[in-house]
Amino acid sequence: MKFDMFIVGATGPRKAKASPASTRPRSLGGCGTCRNRHVKCDENRPSCLICRNLGLVCEGYEIRLVFDAVDAQGSRCRRPLFTEDLRQEMSEELIASVNPNDINTLLMRIDDRCEELEQLPGEVFDTCLGPFGAFRVMQSDTAVAETAPTFSAEQSPVYQDVPAGEDFGIAFEDSLINDPLLDCLFEGIDVHTTHGLQVGNLFSTTRHLPENNEFLSQSFVTEDSDLLGLPTLPGQIEHCSPVPNLAPLDAPLLLLEYKNNLVKIFSPVQSNKSPWQLLHVPSAMATLAQLTLGEQPGNASSCIFYAILATSAYVKDALSTQPVSHEHWQTQAMKYAGEAQRYLHKALQDVSTSEKRSKYKDILIALMSMSTVSAYQGNEDRIRRCLLDCENWICFRGIPKKRKSSKVRLLHHCYVYLRIFYESTSVSHLKCPSVQDPSTSPDTVTSMASSNSFRLRQWEDRLDQKMDELKEQHLGENDIHLEIPGRWESTMYPKVFGMPEPLLFLIAQVTRLGNERDMSELGTSVSILDFKQFSTRARSLERCICIWRPPPIPPYGEGGLEDSNDTWVCPSNSKSTRCMIVALHKALLIFFYRRIYDVDPIILQDKVWQVQESLAQCDDGDIPTAPMLWAAFIAACEALDSVLQSWFAQWLGRWCKASGLENFKNALEIAKKVWKKHQQPSNNDISPSWLKVMCESNKGLFYV
Repeated sequence: MKFDMFIVGATGPRKAKASPASTRPRSLGGCGTCRNRHVKCDENRPSCLICRNLGLVCEGYEIRLVFDAVDAQGSRCRRPLFTEDLRQEMSEELIASVNPNDINTLLMRIDDRCEELEQLPGEVFDTCLGPFGAFRVMQSDTAVAETAPTFSAEQSPVYQDVPAGEDFGIAFEDSLINDPLLDCLFEGIDVHTTHGLQVGNLFSTTRHLPENNEFLSQSFVTEDSDLLGLPTLPGQIEHCSPVPNLAPLDAPLLLLEYKNNLVKIFSPVQSNKSPWQLLHVPSAMATLAQLTLGEQPGNASSCIFYAILATSAYVKDALSTQPVSHEHWQTQAMKYAGEAQRYLHKALQDVSTSEKRSKYKDILIALMSMSTVSAYQGNEDRIRRCLLDCENWICFRGIPKKRKSSKVRLLHHCYVYLRIFYESTSVSHLKCPSVQDPSTSPDTVTSMASSNSFRLRQWEDRLDQKMDELKEQHLGENDIHLEIPGRWESTMYPKVFGMPEPLLFLIAQVTRLGNERDMSELGTSVSILDFKQFSTRARSLERCICIWRPPPIPPYGEGGLEDSNDTWVCPSNSKSTRCMIVALHKALLIFFYRRIYDVDPIILQDKVWQVQESLAQCDDGDIPTAPMLWAAFIAACEALDSVLQSWFAQWLGRWCKASGLENFKNALEIAKKVWKKHQQPSNNDISPSWLKVMCESNKGLFYV
């Protein structure tokens, strides 16, 4: 049965009301007497009026530290040691003593100094950097002897053996039963019944340890351990040597920097299931765990680990404001980059000699990670070699796979994304042979890939008709450079990079057609197209670019890369992604008309303004990714208005300082040279272009 309790009054039953919570403020400034009595104190000095009126002794407002092991007095009232103003002043002084960005650097430097001084165990040392410090105090034998208590023969304490008799056992047992510490000291033992356990056996003062320095003998330990129900200890405890920690001291800091901040630079779509969160970071974490346990990981895993550390160190070096911090991170970045390159060389040697079977994914991640390191170093030649080796590795080990896992396809998409943007602004086809010279790649295996991957491919029918056809699964998976037109339903570009695949396909096709035009003019290669075929292909490509429209961004769901739905942009990314796609499409039109038809930049000024407006709308404070940098560079080089030039110069300069990447700096330098050539009188009708400036200055663009 269920009953409701009521308070019955003259007017009938009513429910009891809870008393409102007390809102009276508490103070720690009252005198000791009032605080012990739990009454409000007027805090009058030297003694409060309340105690004086009641005839009580006011304990005052003493401030002192109380230690449990020394002070045997009763409970003390808690009281602030410092006033609020003084605490505020100390806090401000502490904050001003160190730059928040240099805290981890100072701590690591203190650790380094302590490790060096630990080699001298008998010396006293202290070190201090900013508000942090460490010290060691060694007490000499003389000081120990002086501070040790000495007793004369007359004053020596008398130790009396207490018999473990009945009276002592009863008294001791009564005192322990009410002790709350029993639950902690003798957990699992019923202290209310002894069950034959004699107190004298536990606390006998007559029992002594063996005279030798061994631990307890087996019989000695077993006797009392059986009584207490504890496991028997071995006769000797073996000394375990410490596990050597092979991991760098700043590895956790740099991995967190990569995981929390750098991943945002690689893709405009921020997702927990991005390639870097799914593949790069877990691999580095696993390697860190192995090194911490003193184990040696594989060469490919070590390359990924040190490449990630080098990338984070380069970013910290670029963003450092203090000379000491800048020098430290520069040294660390160079050291980690060298380690990563050394392990990559070993991993590729293992693959070529078939001595060790490295995982396909690990080699591919290592190559792309080294490409990122080279981007922060500003080394375009090494970036190209890494991308060519990626192509070589995919063609020989990736494409022959009958079934490609989602992670393998994910890595293929990352490679194609980087390769297409790199080739679109590359002039390597104008200054390099078609096949890479093995002697130019001492740090990697000989690459069978070449620039021929970005030559035109023949196809029948009109391009706009082929674009609407559905690709078969094997064609979509193996078309790693987007040469075949058509729709592939399993594409990952929207989910990973926020880009529709047709837009990336059109950039690749304009790049290929532009390369055919350049090489035909130079006469270095026989073009696969005559003038009529070139014009037909150009008109078909122009029509596809002009009629293309961004697809609607679907609502965001809970799915990830493994899902079959189309939920690929979260709400926080939708606006910036939409603006990025618009800017990319307008920049693609500029790219086409300059690379294929070489039209005068005056005709394209409206497109340049549209790119500028889109980039301004998606400026949400995050560092621009490769598509936005590409769109800004293509539009900036064709800007003729001084207002536009100033805006693009400020945009590229700002993100160069914020990211630490050389590609923003290179893009700005190339654009300024193009602007300067526009102001100079020319004897011919050919307008200056970024392609010619890059060939003359031997500078190129690269992306991460």
